[in-house]
Amino acid sequence: MAGGARGKGGDGSYPPICRWWLITVMPGLVPGIHVLARSPEKGAWMAGTSPAMTTRRHLVKSIPIAAIAMAITIISPAHAQSLPGGFVYLRDIDPSIIQDIRYATSNNFVGRPLAGYGAGECVVKREVGLRLKAVQQELAAQNLSLKMFDCYRPARASLDMVKWSQNGHETAAERRYNPNIPKTELFRLGYIASRSQHSTGAALDLTLVDLKADNSAKYDPSKTYADCTAPVAMRAPEGSVDMGTGYDCTDAKGHTAVTSINPEQRTWRKRLVAAMARQGFVNYSKEWWHFSLPGAGGAAYDFPIQPRIR
Repeated sequence: MAGGARGKGGDGSYPPICRWWLITVMPGLVPGIHVLARSPEKGAWMAGTSPAMTTRRHLVKSIPIAAIAMAITIISPAHAQSLPGGFVYLRDIDPSIIQDIRYATSNNFVGRPLAGYGAGECVVKREVGLRLKAVQQELAAQNLSLKMFDCYRPARASLDMVKWSQNGHETAAERRYNPNIPKTELFRLGYIASRSQHSTGAALDLTLVDLKADNSAKYDPSKTYADCTAPVAMRAPEGSVDMGTGYDCTDAKGHTAVTSINPEQRTWRKRLVAAMARQGFVNYSKEWWHFSLPGAGGAAYDFPIQPRIR
C-alpha cells in the first residue's frame, strides 16, 4: 500500500517510474504464472496495485509467435524450486537479512494474507538481492540489519487490495493504517492504485533493525493498538528502529522528509536512505519504507510466492 501517493482514480498508480507500462496479462504460458506484456500506451509504473487478469485482446493478437515462445523459455521452471524471470529467494542470497513479509500474515492493513502470498518469503530479482546483500554487509559493521516487509508482489495481490478498498466495511484495526482517510477514498485518491512496481521484482518495502536493542515485542492480534502515527510505545510493535510511523502508514508523517517527526526519527530515515542509495536504490518520497532499483524491473509477474525448499 502507499502513504500519500497520487494517482488518476481507478487507473492511477505510484510512484511514477517511467511513461510506459505493462498491462496485458498472458495467462496459460506456464501453469500458475502470468506475465504482463509491454504496451506503448500511456501510463506509469507505480508502487500501488495491478489487476491480475486483464487481457487486451488486440494487443495479444499483435504479439509475434517468436515473442511468445521466448516468454515461455524465460519463465519455464527448470525444477520445482525454480523461479521465473531471474527471480531468487533473498534467503539464498543473504540469510542474515531479517524478513517479516507482512502481506503473508494478518498483520497488515487488510487484516489477512493477500492473494498469492503462500509463504512469508522475500522474492526479488537477482541483481536486487545482490545489492541488498552489499547494503547488509555495510550495516552489519554498525550492528544494524535490514528488515524486509515486502518484496515481489504477485499482481493478484494488487487486485486483492483494490477489492478490499471497495468491500464496504471498515474496522478499527484497518483504521490504524489510514487514520485520517476512509478506506473508500484510498483508491480514488491514489493511495491504492491499479499497477505495482513490486510485481516486477525491483521494488521493496523495508526498514532498519538495531541489533543491540530489545526487539522481542511481538504483534498480538488480540490487543488494541494506537494508529500508525502514534508514539512508538503505543503502536503495534515492529521489532525495528522508530522511523516516526509504522509501516504502510497512509499519512503525511510517512513522507520521508517530513519535519513533524523528532530528530532521532529523521536521523534513522536518513541513514536508511543513504545506505540504500550507496547501492543504487531510490526512495519514494511519500513512503520512507519504499525503495526501487532503476533498470532492474521489466515485466510484471503474477506467480504465487511458495515456501522455499531448504
